[in-house]
Amino acid sequence: MRIKCRGILSFIMVAGLLSCGNNSNKEQEAANLMQEASETPTDTLVQEEEELSLLPEESPALDGVFNDFLFAYLHSRTLRQERTANPLRLEHSARPAEAIEDFNPEFELSFLSGEYFTTLYGNASQMRAEDDLEMEEDSIVSLQRINLNDGTIRNFQFLREEGHWRLEAIREATFEDDDLGEFLDFYARFCTDSIFQSQSIADPLHIVIQDSEDEEGSINGIIDADQWQTFCPEVPSGIISNIRKGQNYGGHRIVLRKSGLSNGLQEVFTFTKERTGWRLTRYEN
Repeated sequence: MRIKCRGILSFIMVAGLLSCGNNSNKEQEAANLMQEASETPTDTLVQEEEELSLLPEESPALDGVFNDFLFAYLHSRTLRQERTANPLRLEHSARPAEAIEDFNPEFELSFLSGEYFTTLYGNASQMRAEDDLEMEEDSIVSLQRINLNDGTIRNFQFLREEGHWRLEAIREATFEDDDLGEFLDFYARFCTDSIFQSQSIADPLHIVIQDSEDEEGSINGIIDADQWQTFCPEVPSGIISNIRKGQNYGGHRIVLRKSGLSNGLQEVFTFTKERTGWRLTRYEN
């Protein structure tokens, strides 16, 4: 799963222009914008806002795949206004729901403004099948803001009705309220306590890493647990994300995928629950 920033952006621009007419002037204008997009840095949010405003609300590119919609939603103020319930419902686990009339998406969703996002799966098969997943009508996707520092989860619940995605509610929870809670308690310590992390590495650890001499190749092997600290990549910590599309976390394995927002790079950490607790058993990039 990847949010294909530049590819999606170019498609959106062309779709918006061609939907306005089929004359040669429109086609030329679309081609010019495509060329400009390829020459412009992807982090120029003002230009992205202008480009994304060209997307017609009925375009299948917007609502067909949730990740594509999410990218557009994050970068278009107009789209956020159109596709956010007003007032927005805020649900709590211990008290009645309330209405939010001053929802600030730029602040609330700022945890997705870094260099990468993360997604959790119950096994590798779920991860591999995600890109082929056909979301049914009336689907619900929960975008989770997981705070590993204080044990809280903020669920942004998106609902697709009549072919359109829309942010309908926010649900506040703690690790205790979530079926990932036990793993998240472990992982919050794993990513901050270097001694605990070393003790939680399988020995040997299975690794699959890109071959520096062959861009298309990879090296499949094992390393000793005490080599991890030397080999160790940046482990996601602090506030992480999770896009829940019906994943099942009832087994003894959790796969954490770290995906680049502006490139196709990704890292995959596989954790297995053993008799002594959770352990990192596989790493790949």
